[in-house]
Amino acid sequence: MDKKLNKTTVAVIVGCLLMLAGLWQLSERFFGDWFGEFWHVIRLVLNILWPLVLVAAGVFLVVAAQRGKLNLPTNKKLYRSATNKKLAGVCGGIAEYLNVDPAVVRIVAIVLGIALWYVIVPLYLIFWVIIPIDDRKNYNKWV
Repeated sequence: MDKKLNKTTVAVIVGCLLMLAGLWQLSERFFGDWFGEFWHVIRLVLNILWPLVLVAAGVFLVVAAQRGKLNLPTNKKLYRSATNKKLAGVCGGIAEYLNVDPAVVRIVAIVLGIALWYVIVPLYLIFWVIIPIDDRKNYNKWV
């Protein structure tokens, strides 16, 4: 399958974007600034919800660590995944390190990235640079 975008695909994408922009403008003309009100509600919920989520995550970690239920690997090394990656393999590598489903790590990263983009995006880029890629599996197929 050819991975290049042909002219038809680009035209369809641009056409869809133009239709969405037109529909948005029409909805503002008929229904007022519903989008601004929607974002106001979302910001209000996030301003209350995120501190509560952070507190709950902290309580969970403290209680799990005290009960001995926190099952963190002791002698594993963190690698970026070479096989289970969508962008750079950071979320896949963290999922392999913690023995959890990569989809869970990606969903958490996306949700945190939306709410705290100014922290998560630079952190992801730093992890992309400093965490080595896991090429041990590639060596095994040649030996």
